[in-house]
Amino acid sequence: MRKPLMVALAVAALALPFGLEAQTNQGTITASATVQTPLNVVKVQDLAFGAVLPGVNKTVLPGDANAGQLQIAGEDAREVSVDFGTLPTSLASSSSTMPITFGSGSAGWGILPTTLDGTFDPASGTSQFLVGSALYVFLGGTVQPPASQAAGIYSADVTVTVNYTGS
Repeated sequence: MRKPLMVALAVAALALPFGLEAQTNQGTITASATVQTPLNVVKVQDLAFGAVLPGVNKTVLPGDANAGQLQIAGEDAREVSVDFGTLPTSLASSSSTMPITFGSGSAGWGILPTTLDGTFDPASGTSQFLVGSALYVFLGGTVQPPASQAAGIYSADVTVTVNYTGS
């Protein structure tokens, strides 16, 4: 029985000097980033109701010549979200206010500055694609001066937030 044990020890002894060598492997990844064209939002025209009479509501549709208009410029064929945030509920003068409302079709969008391609609810916002690096957003609404409305010039700011969506 001594012989098999000696053979096993001899085999083990032969393996020890050679040992297992560590194997080194490497992999490579590339880090990259694409800088997008920043979005630029420019007022083209204010929403103008013109002269209104006390007690007579006046509506401007998003496709009307007096609708407010913004131009959004950015990277061609990218989707953007358009959010009006909190819309004003009144216009103010130095001493009085006048109610203003926005309905479900009070806002619109177009790929040309003179063409309304669709409408949306400004309270909900929309997502659209920039075509030729631009998108136009239109805003209408209704002023509701009561019969006792004081004469004056009334106004309120409407803020829009625009962001790229997706990747």
